[in-house]
Amino acid sequence: MIRKTLIFILLTLFIGFVALHTGIFWDNTTFVSAMGNFLYENGIMAWGNIPAATDPGHPPFIATLMAASWKLFGRSLLVSHLVLLPFVFGILWQSWDLCCFYFKKKSDAVAAFVLMIADATLLSQMTLVTTEVPLMFFFMLALNGMLRDSGWRKATGLAFLGIVSLRGMMLCGGLFLVDLFVNRVFIKWKAYLLGCLPAVVFIVWRLTCKGWIISNPESTWGDATGYGSIAGFFTNFSWNVAVIGQRFTDFGRIVLLLFVTFVLFFRGGWKNKKYRNMFVVATGSTSVVWGISLFIVNPIGHRYFTVSYMLIALLAVAMLREYVHRHIVYVVMFVALAAGNFIVYPDKMSQGWDASLAHLNYWGVRRDMIEYIDKRGIDIADVATFFPNNGEIDGVDLNGDHRQWADFTGKEKYVFYSNVFNLPDEDIDLIHRNYRMVKQFGKMGVRTELYENKKLP
Repeated sequence: MIRKTLIFILLTLFIGFVALHTGIFWDNTTFVSAMGNFLYENGIMAWGNIPAATDPGHPPFIATLMAASWKLFGRSLLVSHLVLLPFVFGILWQSWDLCCFYFKKKSDAVAAFVLMIADATLLSQMTLVTTEVPLMFFFMLALNGMLRDSGWRKATGLAFLGIVSLRGMMLCGGLFLVDLFVNRVFIKWKAYLLGCLPAVVFIVWRLTCKGWIISNPESTWGDATGYGSIAGFFTNFSWNVAVIGQRFTDFGRIVLLLFVTFVLFFRGGWKNKKYRNMFVVATGSTSVVWGISLFIVNPIGHRYFTVSYMLIALLAVAMLREYVHRHIVYVVMFVALAAGNFIVYPDKMSQGWDASLAHLNYWGVRRDMIEYIDKRGIDIADVATFFPNNGEIDGVDLNGDHRQWADFTGKEKYVFYSNVFNLPDEDIDLIHRNYRMVKQFGKMGVRTELYENKKLP
């Protein structure tokens, strides 16, 4: 126990050390910066007063946690990362516990654990200040409680999972469906009744106070069901099917998925009860998430299915034990997952930058560009940039620098561009047509570039 605890503490500290230079990224500029700053300045529990423009409808769990921590220890990126380290430790601990449930032989459990945490999206999320970290911990706690028939762990995990985010509530629903299929029990409902109470209370409060849950017409991300027509619905549905498929195969996961699919459907693996149940747990846990995702128009993130990626890795290791050359196949799968962190797509191909460790290369070249802009004496207000770097510098760095970038219209004197921004093709073409590059910083395929308008003096 002591050795295991020490190993996980060291792993947690290593992840924390790697993560310390990362800023607030992607949707967390809303969940952490915008909402967290509001609660920090106006009262930690002032949930009902969060401005509609920055209110995504989710429980403000991470914002409340950050605001409370900033009140106690000071508002900074360092504090924000440190607050999440206990959840990182919890993910590692619960992941090991899950491996030990499925694999009685220690060497098999270690192999499963390594492949499980090697997933690029899991590693990426653990290096960011994000809701995903507590969400994954509470999910794993609830899952272990379900599999080990531990009512208190299941109820505790479900209760917090349901208040972390709306997707956490969906994961609760997925776990319930898995429980019914795997254990075929209809009477052990107390844990679910207790576990769903926080989510029910929030939804009732939310509808009473705000009158809406998911679609906020005042927000920049629009209506989640804004298809426009029946044809638009089917087009969107088909696109979402393709996107979800890409999420499960991206960043090296295609190797694991092909192996699992081959064993299940071409080598009779589906007849094996253990494999069948593990597959149901892996895919069924996120069934409500991908079921709802198919019908919305909002982007579908890689992180939505992180727990499924982890569980598919466990299934792959379980299947390997029946093959003579299992060590070679294992190494191929591990290398594929590790190599996924080095993938950088062309500029006009959208990439999940918060879904692999490739984003770690962005933060240094971003700081280099800001320092260059300051040394040139360029006013930040004259420099256009894009999500997730737009707004105030403080929204990313939590450093009290409230200078604000300009919004891009194509008429600004300068443009701060990075391939991390996933811009529409037309914006990239406009920049290249009307601007000339004056400075570039790069690291392992990740770039930041400063452009100057050709038409302005």
